[in-house]
Amino acid sequence: MNFRKILLVLLLLALTIAPRLSALDSFVTIDEPFWLSVGANYYYALGQRELENTVYEYHPAVTTMSFITAAFLVDFPDYRGLGQGYFDVDKEKFDPFIIENGHDPMVLLVLSRLFQVATIILFVLIIFYLLSVLFGDEKAFFITAFISSAPYFLGHSRVLSHEALVAFFVLASLLGMLAYLEFERKWFFLLISGASAALAQLTKSSAMAMFPVIALMLAIAVFEKTKERGLKSALLEHLKIFGVWLGWLALAYFILWPGMWAAPGKMLYEVYGNAFSYALQGSRLQVTQELEPSRFGLATMSGSILNFVAQVLTKETPFSWLGLILAVLSLRRKDAAFEKKLMLYLFVNAVMSILLFSAAQGRNSPHYIMSAHVSMDVIAALGWVSLSGLILNQDARINSRLKMGGVVFILILQLGSALIYYPYYYTYHNPLVVNAPLSDYGEGFEQAAAYLAQKPNAAALKVLSFRGRGPFSYFFPGETIIFNPLFIEEPGMPSMIERLEQADYLVINDALRPRTPRSELFVQAMDGVTPEHSIFINGVSTIRIYRMADLPVSFYETISK
Repeated sequence: MNFRKILLVLLLLALTIAPRLSALDSFVTIDEPFWLSVGANYYYALGQRELENTVYEYHPAVTTMSFITAAFLVDFPDYRGLGQGYFDVDKEKFDPFIIENGHDPMVLLVLSRLFQVATIILFVLIIFYLLSVLFGDEKAFFITAFISSAPYFLGHSRVLSHEALVAFFVLASLLGMLAYLEFERKWFFLLISGASAALAQLTKSSAMAMFPVIALMLAIAVFEKTKERGLKSALLEHLKIFGVWLGWLALAYFILWPGMWAAPGKMLYEVYGNAFSYALQGSRLQVTQELEPSRFGLATMSGSILNFVAQVLTKETPFSWLGLILAVLSLRRKDAAFEKKLMLYLFVNAVMSILLFSAAQGRNSPHYIMSAHVSMDVIAALGWVSLSGLILNQDARINSRLKMGGVVFILILQLGSALIYYPYYYTYHNPLVVNAPLSDYGEGFEQAAAYLAQKPNAAALKVLSFRGRGPFSYFFPGETIIFNPLFIEEPGMPSMIERLEQADYLVINDALRPRTPRSELFVQAMDGVTPEHSIFINGVSTIRIYRMADLPVSFYETISK
């Protein structure tokens, strides 16, 4: 490795690590406490040698649960032997158990995030290596830095979530296959591709959306080789390649998931049975009991597709938009065959990801199509690379220093777009898009907790908090009462009124309003009450703190109707 390449790698690591580690312990998202309890059950199953219990439905989230297991080994290794059994992940008993045993859930969460960030960084290096093989070091540096600095991906890559992992695993797999087919047919390119695909599947079963892309890559390779060797020879050769790739995938899948060692049939049925049941029947196997083809049906896709496309456009920066335009214009060039092929494969990957979730009947959160976001960012980066090459070819006076200066300038703009939303990078929305939806992933509730923690005798206070488990409770020294929206749906809201009467303060955000007619009634009853304190964050739903003593009798009369 030459000095220039070492310098590029060091600079890439700095751009990747610094924004991901900064303020990593300053906030919690609404899903992370849930996944901590899921990961705790995984660790407990390993400790009890009950490997058949290392499965969580369709995700299967083995990578995420492994990060949490590593966090327990560092901070709370004795957890596996305390005899507490498995926690119901939908209940709220896990966090109190951790605290009662002298440990802090926030410490476990930060450690888990660190292990995930380390994995992201490892794949930044793998992706850089594969891109350097295909396009050279400078282009590889720019593309890798551009996509890793994209705000939406950057934000999700530093919270305990599956989506960023899946996106990078899929990208590494596609690049590995492209390097094998187009650069040099070395076995380790195929190994990287197959193992990365296995990691994607072990993270979330929806990564199967990449399989048609792999099939397309092999089909094009067969077509190109047919001219040299004939159809039969080319087809047999590439069927063998697919078999070897699938073998590496299966081997890595088996080795990395202890559950496959004990009960492979159960693991695969739980994962893919639940995946198809959830997508095609609208519920998990726990609800539907079995897969019934007669009940399969596809939701209306057109609206979902448009929503996902709008989401991609909203979360991409203006520099990504411009890069995509440049990428389309670059298709007219007669050279740059690798770039054009990669653009095609990544575009198909984005389309397949969007189609998969558009067809599903279950929940379709915007970040589920993170692989589509990353694919579009790579295409945008290739557009910028194409422009750079075109300028250099037309004007020899433009030297490498000026070229590097332009690269750094674009990267600063891309990363700066994320830093404006620090530390919640994933709340980014393109400023050119009007009326973008506000984020409601638990952001800012730690600020509400900090405000109330300054109250006299704060440890004795009781706070009823929406988004209470984690985003609020991990930062508040007193008692957090969880605001469950289902309590609002009860006639007369008796459970909600009981908790309101127990609390000293109420914390909600504006995202509660549009949920249901009953939640609308609850929020309207609050409209006549002035909050003691409000928290405003760019791109985030406003948080309001109410002192219970300030709520009038009319409020209770309204919600009890």
